[in-house]
Amino acid sequence: MPNRTNSLSLPPVIAVDEGTCVNCHMCIAVCPVKYCIDGSGDKVTINPDLCIGCGSCVKVCTQKARVIIDDAARFVEALGRGEKLVAVVAPAIAASYPGEHRRFLGWLKGLGVSACFDVSFGAELTVRSYLRHIEAARPELVIAQPCPAIVNYIEIYRPELLGYLAPADSPMLHTIKMIREYYPAYRDHKILVVSPCAAKKREFEETGAGDYNVTLRSLDDMLKQRKVDLSRQPEAEFENSPAERAVLFSTPGGLLRTVERDLPDVRAVARKIEGPELVYPYLDTLPEALGKGVNPLLVDCLNCEYGCNAGPGTLNQDLAPDVIEWAVERRAKEGRVAYAGTRGDDRVARRRVEKALSRYWKPGLYARTYVDRSASYALRIPTNAELEALYADMLKKGAEDLLNCAACGYKSCRGMAIAIHNGLNKKENCHLFKQRVIEREQRIVDEASVRLHEEIQRMLEDVRAISGELSSLHSRSEAQFEAIQASSTAVREMVDTLSSDSGIASGKRTQIMALAGAAEDGESGMRSTMETIRQTAAEVSGIGSMMDVIQDVADTTNLLAMNAAIQAARAGTAGKGFAVVAGEIRRLAEATKSQADGIGASLGSIIEQIASSDDLILRTEASMQAMSRDVSVMAEEMSGLIDSFSGLSSGGATVMAGIDELKTATGEVRSIYANISVELERLFSRIGAIASISERTQATISAMSR
Repeated sequence: MPNRTNSLSLPPVIAVDEGTCVNCHMCIAVCPVKYCIDGSGDKVTINPDLCIGCGSCVKVCTQKARVIIDDAARFVEALGRGEKLVAVVAPAIAASYPGEHRRFLGWLKGLGVSACFDVSFGAELTVRSYLRHIEAARPELVIAQPCPAIVNYIEIYRPELLGYLAPADSPMLHTIKMIREYYPAYRDHKILVVSPCAAKKREFEETGAGDYNVTLRSLDDMLKQRKVDLSRQPEAEFENSPAERAVLFSTPGGLLRTVERDLPDVRAVARKIEGPELVYPYLDTLPEALGKGVNPLLVDCLNCEYGCNAGPGTLNQDLAPDVIEWAVERRAKEGRVAYAGTRGDDRVARRRVEKALSRYWKPGLYARTYVDRSASYALRIPTNAELEALYADMLKKGAEDLLNCAACGYKSCRGMAIAIHNGLNKKENCHLFKQRVIEREQRIVDEASVRLHEEIQRMLEDVRAISGELSSLHSRSEAQFEAIQASSTAVREMVDTLSSDSGIASGKRTQIMALAGAAEDGESGMRSTMETIRQTAAEVSGIGSMMDVIQDVADTTNLLAMNAAIQAARAGTAGKGFAVVAGEIRRLAEATKSQADGIGASLGSIIEQIASSDDLILRTEASMQAMSRDVSVMAEEMSGLIDSFSGLSSGGATVMAGIDELKTATGEVRSIYANISVELERLFSRIGAIASISERTQATISAMSR
C-alpha cells in the first residue's frame, strides 16, 4: 500500500479555461465556499487549497469554462505501456449506462483491464465498518464520508467536526483495500477508479490508494472518439461478490436504506441531507446542535443534490431524478433477490450478507483518519469600521443599499465586502456599484446627448448653409466657365493675330532698318545741301558784285551810245548809220541795265531769302539730325517691339496652354462640384437620420434618467 500524505496542499481537480471564461461569477454563486475563487481579474481563478472539489461550478458554467482534472490521459498512457490494471467501478455506472453497464465492463477488459470490481460491495463493507464503530465507540455523532467534497469541506472549513467523521474508508477505498488484501492475483496491479466525481482524486492522494481517477464523462469521451458502439461490446461481470442493496449508496439516502437492514429504526436517529445549498449550511450548524445535544446519531450526506448518480463526472446532469435512479433501483432489487430471495426477507438477507462480508472484513483494515487543513483558510474578516469604508467605496450610502441581491455571487453585500477586503473580488463587480456608476454616467450621457443633439442641429444648419453656398458657387462657376470659354476664343484669336503680326513685324524689321539708314543719309545729304546753299549764296553775292559792274558797263555804254548819237547827228547823213548803231547800242545798254537791274533786284531778293532762310536751314539741319537720331531710336525700339511680338506670340501659346488647362480644371471643378453635391445630399440625409436618432436617443436617455 503506498504511503499516505498529510500535506496541507491539495491537488487541483477543477481547471478554468481562460479562453472561454467570461467572468460571469455564476461559479461563485454556486460555490459552497465562495472564497476559493478569485474574481478580482478579468477571468476567475481557483485556489485548489480552498476548493472542495464539489464540481458545482462545472455543472452551471454555460460557457464550458470549467474542466474536471482527472487522470484520463495518464490512464491511456498506462494502457499504451501495457501496464497491468484492475478497475473499481462506482455504482453510478448503472445510471450513466442503464442496461449496458456489463457491456461497459466488457469494453474496459477489451482495452486491457485485467479485472473489474463493483464498489457497491465496498459500500456493504463500509456499512459494516460504520456499525462496528457505532457499537464499539458509542459516538454522539457520525458523519458519513463517502463524499470526498464533504470531507474536504470539514478538513478546511469545519475542523471542529473532524472527530465526528466516520473513521472508516469510503466504499471505493474499502474496495481497493479489499483487492490488495484478498485478491493476491491483482496485488501488483495499478488501480483504475471509474468515478463520478472530481474530488475522489484527493481521497486517493491523501490515503495513498488508487492510481488513476477517471470520470465516467472522460471514458464516454473516449468511447466517442474511438467510435465505439457499446451495444456491440461483449458483456462482462464483476470479479467480486455482488452487493445486496448497497448499490443505492450512489442515490440520496442510499446509506440509510442499507443500514436499515441491520438497524430498522435508524431513520429516527439519522439525518439525510444532500445538495450544496443545504448540506454545507447544515454542517455549519452541527457544532451548535452538538452543544445543545440535539444532533442526530448518523448524518447521511452527499454533496450532489441527486447523489453520485448525477455527479459532475457523470452523463446525467440534465436528467430527471426518476430517470437517473431507475437503473440503480433495478440493480438494488436484483441484489435483494440474490440475497433475500423473492420474498425479500431482511433476516435472510442480513445473514447471507454477513457471511459474505466476513470473508473480506477485519478490524483496522479499513480505518481512516483525516487532515486538519484549516491553516490554509486564512480569511481576514473586516472590522465594522473597515466594513463601512468598504461599503462607502462600493457606493453604498446606507442600510437601504445593502441589497443582498447575490448578483456578485456571494448572496450578501457583506460576503462581497469580505471578498474585496481579501483581494478576491473588486467593487466593479457589485451590481449596485455598477448601477450607481451607470446612473452617473447616464446623467453625463444625457447631458452629452443634449449637447450632441444641439451640435447635430447646428451641423444640419451648417450643411444647409454650405449647400446654399455650393449652389451659389455652382452658378458662379458656370458663369466663370462660360467666361473662360469666351476668353479662350478671344485669346486664341489674339494669339493668332499676334503670331501673324509677329511675322509681319519680322518682315518690316529690314524696312525699318533701311529707313534708319535713309534718315542718316538724309541728314548727311541735308548737311551737304546746306553747305551747297551757303556756297551758292556766297556765289550769288559775287554775282551781285558782277551785276554792279554790268550796270556800270551799261551806264558807260549808254553814255557812249548817247555820245555816238550826238556825234552821228553832228555827222549828218554820214552819221545816220552810226546813229542807228549808236541807238541800238543805247537800247542794248538800257536793256542790259534794265535786265541787270532786274537780275540785281532778283539776286538781292534771293540773297535776302537765303539770308532769311539761314536760320530755317540751321533749324532744318538740327531737325534732320534729331529726326535721324529719332529714326535710329525708333528703329531700335521697333526691333525690340518686333522681338516682343515674337515673345508675345510664344507667350500666347503658353497662355493658350494655360487656358486649356484652366478649362480642363474648370471642367473637373464642375465634375467635383457635382460629386460634392451628391455627397452633400447624402451627408445631409445621413445627418438628418443621425439627428432623428439623436432625438430619439435623447428622449430615451432622458426617460431612463427619470
